[in-house]
Amino acid sequence: MRWLFSLFLIPGAVSAAPPFERPGLGLNPDTLQQHRIVLEQGLPDATLDQRSSPEITTLDFNTLLRLQVVSRMEIQVGINSYRYQKIDYANNDNDQDGLGDSSIGAKFALYRGEVFRAALLAGMLMDTASDGFSDGEDGSFIAVSGGWWMDDRHQLQLSVRMEDDGSETSTTLVPSWHARLSDQWAIFLDAGFTHNQDDGDDNNRAGGGITWMMTPSIQLDAYGRGALDSDSVDNEAGLGIAVAF
Repeated sequence: MRWLFSLFLIPGAVSAAPPFERPGLGLNPDTLQQHRIVLEQGLPDATLDQRSSPEITTLDFNTLLRLQVVSRMEIQVGINSYRYQKIDYANNDNDQDGLGDSSIGAKFALYRGEVFRAALLAGMLMDTASDGFSDGEDGSFIAVSGGWWMDDRHQLQLSVRMEDDGSETSTTLVPSWHARLSDQWAIFLDAGFTHNQDDGDDNNRAGGGITWMMTPSIQLDAYGRGALDSDSVDNEAGLGIAVAF
Protein backbone atom coordinates (compact mmCIF):
# COMPACT_ATOMS: atom_id res chain seq x y z
CA MET A 1 0.00 0.00 0.00
CA ARG A 2 0.97 3.09 -0.83
CA TRP A 3 1.81 5.49 1.80
CA LEU A 4 1.73 9.00 1.68
CA PHE A 5 1.09 12.81 0.70
CA SER A 6 -0.11 16.14 2.14
CA LEU A 7 0.83 18.66 -0.49
CA PHE A 8 -2.41 20.59 -0.67
CA LEU A 9 -3.30 21.01 2.97
CA ILE A 10 -1.78 24.46 3.50
CA PRO A 11 -2.52 26.11 6.85
CA GLY A 12 -4.55 29.27 6.37
CA ALA A 13 -5.69 28.37 2.86
CA VAL A 14 -9.40 29.04 2.35
CA SER A 15 -10.05 26.12 -0.03
CA ALA A 16 -7.45 23.57 1.03
CA ALA A 17 -7.86 20.20 -0.63
CA PRO A 18 -8.24 16.99 1.39
CA PRO A 19 -4.98 15.53 2.75
CA PHE A 20 -4.75 12.63 0.30
CA GLU A 21 -2.20 9.86 0.81
CA ARG A 22 -1.57 9.40 -2.93
CA PRO A 23 0.81 9.50 -4.62
CA GLY A 24 3.84 9.97 -2.34
CA LEU A 25 5.75 7.21 -0.57
CA GLY A 26 5.48 8.77 2.88
CA LEU A 27 2.61 8.99 5.34
CA ASN A 28 0.56 12.19 5.14
CA PRO A 29 1.19 14.12 8.39
CA ASP A 30 -2.48 15.09 8.69
CA THR A 31 -5.84 13.31 9.07
CA LEU A 32 -9.22 13.92 7.46
CA GLN A 33 -11.03 17.04 8.69
CA GLN A 34 -13.72 18.55 6.44
CA HIS A 35 -14.36 15.27 4.60
CA ARG A 36 -15.57 12.08 6.30
CA ILE A 37 -14.78 9.56 3.52
CA VAL A 38 -11.96 9.34 0.98
CA LEU A 39 -11.41 6.74 -1.74
CA GLU A 40 -7.97 6.52 -3.38
CA GLN A 41 -7.31 4.25 -6.36
CA GLY A 42 -4.20 3.31 -8.34
CA LEU A 43 -4.77 3.13 -12.10
CA PRO A 44 -2.36 1.25 -11.75
CA ASP A 45 0.86 1.43 -9.74
CA ALA A 46 3.67 -0.40 -11.59
CA THR A 47 7.17 -1.69 -10.81
CA LEU A 48 9.93 -3.11 -13.00
CA ASP A 49 12.51 -5.29 -11.24
CA GLN A 50 15.61 -6.09 -13.31
CA ARG A 51 18.01 -6.76 -10.45
CA SER A 52 18.45 -10.40 -11.46
CA SER A 53 16.98 -13.03 -13.71
CA PRO A 54 14.04 -13.28 -14.22
CA GLU A 55 12.88 -9.73 -14.96
CA ILE A 56 9.60 -9.04 -13.13
CA THR A 57 6.94 -6.49 -14.13
CA THR A 58 4.09 -5.92 -11.66
CA LEU A 59 0.88 -3.90 -12.00
CA ASP A 60 -1.11 -3.20 -8.82
CA PHE A 61 -4.57 -1.63 -8.65
CA ASN A 62 -4.31 -0.56 -5.01
CA THR A 63 -7.49 0.69 -3.32
CA LEU A 64 -7.48 2.72 -0.09
CA LEU A 65 -10.67 3.61 1.80
CA ARG A 66 -10.34 6.18 4.59
CA LEU A 67 -13.11 6.85 7.13
CA GLN A 68 -13.06 9.65 9.71
CA VAL A 69 -14.13 8.23 13.07
CA VAL A 70 -13.68 11.24 15.35
CA SER A 71 -11.68 14.42 15.17
CA ARG A 72 -7.99 13.61 14.62
CA MET A 73 -8.63 9.89 14.01
CA GLU A 74 -9.46 7.84 10.92
CA ILE A 75 -9.64 4.20 9.87
CA GLN A 76 -7.81 3.11 6.72
CA VAL A 77 -8.70 -0.07 4.80
CA GLY A 78 -6.44 -1.04 1.90
CA ILE A 79 -6.74 -3.84 -0.62
CA ASN A 80 -4.78 -4.75 -3.71
CA SER A 81 -7.96 -5.28 -5.71
CA TYR A 82 -6.14 -6.62 -8.77
CA ARG A 83 -2.50 -7.62 -9.38
CA TYR A 84 -0.89 -8.64 -12.65
CA GLN A 85 2.68 -9.94 -12.81
CA LYS A 86 4.80 -10.87 -15.82
CA ILE A 87 7.99 -12.87 -15.26
CA ASP A 88 10.48 -12.84 -18.14
CA TYR A 89 12.85 -15.78 -18.15
CA ALA A 90 15.68 -16.23 -20.67
CA ASN A 91 13.74 -18.74 -22.74
CA ASN A 92 10.09 -18.13 -21.92
CA ASP A 93 7.63 -15.84 -20.14
CA ASN A 94 5.14 -16.51 -17.40
CA ASP A 95 2.31 -14.32 -16.16
CA GLN A 96 -0.28 -14.49 -13.40
CA ASP A 97 -3.00 -12.30 -11.94
CA GLY A 98 -5.41 -12.15 -9.03
CA LEU A 99 -5.95 -10.44 -5.69
CA GLY A 100 -3.18 -8.98 -3.58
CA ASP A 101 -2.86 -8.49 0.17
CA SER A 102 -5.05 -6.25 2.34
CA SER A 103 -4.50 -4.02 5.37
CA ILE A 104 -6.46 -2.24 8.08
CA GLY A 105 -5.14 0.48 10.34
CA ALA A 106 -5.93 3.46 12.53
CA LYS A 107 -4.38 6.87 11.93
CA PHE A 108 -4.05 9.58 14.57
CA ALA A 109 -3.11 13.24 14.35
CA LEU A 110 -0.36 13.63 16.95
CA TYR A 111 0.03 17.38 16.51
CA ARG A 112 -1.73 19.90 14.29
CA GLY A 113 -0.21 23.37 14.27
CA GLU A 114 0.16 26.17 11.76
CA VAL A 115 3.76 25.31 10.84
CA PHE A 116 4.21 21.68 11.93
CA ARG A 117 1.92 18.64 11.86
CA ALA A 118 2.52 14.99 12.76
CA ALA A 119 0.59 11.74 12.43
CA LEU A 120 0.83 8.08 13.43
CA LEU A 121 -0.56 5.08 11.55
CA ALA A 122 -0.57 1.51 12.87
CA GLY A 123 -2.35 -1.63 11.73
CA MET A 124 -2.35 -5.17 10.43
CA LEU A 125 -1.38 -6.74 7.11
CA MET A 126 -3.68 -9.56 5.99
CA ASP A 127 -2.81 -12.26 3.49
CA THR A 128 -5.84 -12.12 1.19
CA ALA A 129 -3.81 -12.69 -1.97
CA SER A 130 -4.51 -15.27 -4.64
CA ASP A 131 -2.44 -18.47 -4.49
CA GLY A 132 0.22 -17.20 -6.88
CA PHE A 133 0.96 -14.14 -4.68
CA SER A 134 0.27 -15.52 -1.20
CA ASP A 135 2.96 -16.37 1.34
CA GLY A 136 0.44 -17.56 3.93
CA GLU A 137 1.57 -14.96 6.48
CA ASP A 138 -0.16 -12.00 8.16
CA GLY A 139 1.79 -9.09 9.58
CA SER A 140 1.76 -5.61 11.10
CA PHE A 141 3.04 -2.11 10.44
CA ILE A 142 3.53 1.26 12.11
CA ALA A 143 4.41 4.62 10.54
CA VAL A 144 5.00 8.14 11.80
CA SER A 145 5.43 11.36 9.83
CA GLY A 146 6.05 15.07 10.27
CA GLY A 147 5.38 17.96 7.91
CA TRP A 148 6.87 21.46 8.04
CA TRP A 149 5.23 24.33 6.10
CA MET A 150 7.92 26.75 4.95
CA ASP A 151 5.28 29.11 3.55
CA ASP A 152 1.77 28.83 2.09
CA ARG A 153 2.99 26.86 -0.96
CA HIS A 154 6.04 24.83 0.10
CA GLN A 155 6.35 21.95 2.51
CA LEU A 156 8.96 19.45 3.74
CA GLN A 157 8.04 16.01 5.08
CA LEU A 158 9.83 13.15 6.80
CA SER A 159 8.23 9.75 7.27
CA VAL A 160 9.34 6.42 8.78
CA ARG A 161 7.51 3.11 8.34
CA MET A 162 8.33 -0.21 10.04
CA GLU A 163 6.70 -3.31 8.60
CA ASP A 164 6.68 -7.02 9.43
CA ASP A 165 4.79 -8.99 6.76
CA GLY A 166 5.21 -12.28 8.58
CA SER A 167 8.22 -13.40 6.57
CA GLU A 168 10.37 -10.24 6.38
CA THR A 169 10.90 -7.12 8.47
CA SER A 170 11.77 -3.78 6.88
CA THR A 171 12.11 -0.09 7.71
CA THR A 172 11.53 2.69 5.15
CA LEU A 173 12.68 6.31 5.53
CA VAL A 174 11.02 8.86 3.19
CA PRO A 175 12.09 12.52 2.94
CA SER A 176 10.04 14.66 0.52
CA TRP A 177 9.51 18.19 -0.79
CA HIS A 178 6.15 19.54 -2.02
CA ALA A 179 5.30 22.68 -3.96
CA ARG A 180 1.87 24.03 -4.77
CA LEU A 181 2.03 25.74 -8.17
CA SER A 182 -1.59 26.95 -8.21
CA ASP A 183 -4.97 26.02 -6.76
CA GLN A 184 -5.10 23.08 -9.19
CA TRP A 185 -1.51 21.99 -9.85
CA ALA A 186 1.25 20.77 -7.55
CA ILE A 187 4.51 18.83 -7.78
CA PHE A 188 6.61 16.81 -5.35
CA LEU A 189 9.96 15.07 -5.04
CA ASP A 190 10.58 12.15 -2.72
CA ALA A 191 13.01 9.34 -1.99
CA GLY A 192 12.49 5.99 -0.30
CA PHE A 193 15.26 4.16 1.58
CA THR A 194 14.08 0.66 2.57
CA HIS A 195 16.27 -1.60 4.70
CA ASN A 196 15.41 -5.28 5.03
CA GLN A 197 16.54 -6.42 8.48
CA ASP A 198 16.33 -10.11 7.59
CA ASP A 199 18.31 -10.55 4.37
CA GLY A 200 19.75 -7.11 3.56
CA ASP A 201 17.70 -6.90 0.33
CA ASP A 202 17.45 -3.10 0.45
CA ASN A 203 15.50 -0.95 -2.00
CA ASN A 204 16.50 2.69 -2.52
CA ARG A 205 14.69 4.86 -5.06
CA ALA A 206 13.88 8.50 -5.81
CA GLY A 207 11.65 10.49 -8.12
CA GLY A 208 8.62 12.72 -8.09
CA GLY A 209 5.24 13.43 -9.54
CA ILE A 210 2.46 15.86 -10.30
CA THR A 211 -1.12 16.24 -9.10
CA TRP A 212 -4.12 18.05 -10.57
CA MET A 213 -7.23 18.98 -8.61
CA MET A 214 -9.90 18.35 -11.22
CA THR A 215 -12.49 19.62 -8.72
CA PRO A 216 -12.09 20.72 -5.07
CA SER A 217 -12.62 17.08 -4.02
CA ILE A 218 -11.12 15.03 -6.90
CA GLN A 219 -7.38 14.67 -7.46
CA LEU A 220 -5.59 13.00 -10.38
CA ASP A 221 -1.92 12.04 -10.04
CA ALA A 222 1.07 10.73 -11.98
CA TYR A 223 4.49 9.81 -10.62
CA GLY A 224 7.72 7.98 -11.38
CA ARG A 225 10.81 6.81 -9.48
CA GLY A 226 14.09 5.16 -10.37
CA ALA A 227 16.61 3.02 -8.51
CA LEU A 228 19.49 4.76 -6.72
CA ASP A 229 21.76 1.70 -6.91
CA SER A 230 22.06 -1.58 -8.79
CA ASP A 231 20.56 -3.58 -5.92
CA SER A 232 17.22 -1.71 -5.97
CA VAL A 233 14.01 -2.09 -8.00
CA ASP A 234 14.70 -0.35 -11.30
CA ASN A 235 11.53 1.66 -11.87
CA GLU A 236 8.26 2.61 -10.18
CA ALA A 237 5.50 4.57 -11.94
CA GLY A 238 1.79 5.05 -11.66
CA LEU A 239 -1.42 6.93 -12.26
CA GLY A 240 -4.19 7.39 -9.74
CA ILE A 241 -7.32 9.17 -8.59
CA ALA A 242 -8.46 10.25 -5.13
CA VAL A 243 -12.02 11.36 -4.30
CA ALA A 244 -13.27 12.94 -1.07
CA PHE A 245 -16.90 12.81 0.08
